[in-house]
Amino acid sequence: MALSSPPKRDIWFRNHLIRDAIGQAIYDEMQVGPNIHLFGEGAHMKVHFDAPQIEADFSERIHTMPISEDGNMNFAVGASLAGVKPVVDVIAGDFFYRCMDSIANTAAKLNAMRPGEEPRTIVIRGEVMIGGPTTGQRPEAIFAHMPGVNVMLPSTPRDAYRMMREALNNPGVTVFFEDRMVKDSDVKNDDAWDVPQHEPALRRYKSRAALTIASYGVCRQIVENALDRYDLRAINVFDLMYLYPLGDLWPLVEDTRNLLIVEPDIVYGGIGAEIAAKVAERFPGAIVKRLGAPRETITANYDDHYKYLPSEEEVIRATRSF
Repeated sequence: MALSSPPKRDIWFRNHLIRDAIGQAIYDEMQVGPNIHLFGEGAHMKVHFDAPQIEADFSERIHTMPISEDGNMNFAVGASLAGVKPVVDVIAGDFFYRCMDSIANTAAKLNAMRPGEEPRTIVIRGEVMIGGPTTGQRPEAIFAHMPGVNVMLPSTPRDAYRMMREALNNPGVTVFFEDRMVKDSDVKNDDAWDVPQHEPALRRYKSRAALTIASYGVCRQIVENALDRYDLRAINVFDLMYLYPLGDLWPLVEDTRNLLIVEPDIVYGGIGAEIAAKVAERFPGAIVKRLGAPRETITANYDDHYKYLPSEEEVIRATRSF
């Protein structure tokens, strides 16, 4: 069968189903937690368009901040010490670099440096997308490296709702990414599995499968679209979701001894590299292959951006290479 070019994706698309689920989760937690406050640049405007129920009932807990991501993060840390449970919206994933010191050197170490005191909770939101050299980077692997930080990236509305509520009830710092490349029309298997807390979602399972695929975010959707398109069924598919801690995906990897990792981030030093290392340590002789983005600066030409995501055709070729 000839391999065709994948359709172009709208880089400015916003997944309304996932975004609505996140807003609903925050609203439900604000109803029972009077100490939850929202902070961000243009926070009132964003809540007005994305979560109007929060604006209607909790407008006094929405705080529009100056254009200073690092200062706003430090403000959130101070607010947490005063008893507030902040949800900080950094907007684009690239802007996390501006608050790196606030997160890595202050927020992440907050509870470790205050033993015996009530642990604090800080949730930091951000979007990852393809949008240009300084608005299209994916920093999720960097935060998975930091002690004191948990990293979540759901790919379905149901998981986004559940995981945001988890984040708001877990002590410590949670970096919560929303993958803007996941389209509403691509959301699938949302109710297929009852996912345990802090575990990857097994989206597809076949007894005696020959291959396990681990992925997350938009790449999980690409994987499932590819398998549907070519009617490949004897494959297990994990949606990682919890990038740190990873959870237990090892039993099925042990069963198949063949693992394909498909990630939207740069493969060098990424989440997939960590998984591959763990598989090599645990299961000598297992075959692991990876698909992901090259270690290159994203171009300013939007027509070139799609090459940074693995295509359905690349996924199919990789599955056939085992």
